[in-house]
Amino acid sequence: MYQHNRRLGSAAHPTVTVAIDEQHGRTHARVELYWGTKQLAGSGVAYRHPADHWPGEDRQELATARALSDLADQVAALCRAKN
Repeated sequence: MYQHNRRLGSAAHPTVTVAIDEQHGRTHARVELYWGTKQLAGSGVAYRHPADHWPGEDRQELATARALSDLADQVAALCRAKN
């Protein structure tokens, strides 16, 4: 499953970690952002339909893209809340 490798990022140098796990035909990605005192996490899932012929790497890329999109939405919401 996911391993937590906590690294605190500074405001000038945020840190992002990505963990990918495959279970039961589904690829799960989790991205964590450490930015100053904030920690946010995004998640994404991709799965292969039996008729699809996607290599495992494509599912990993899609799940990671979805997790990053989730994280981006959270960062945008934080920015909107500050204003």
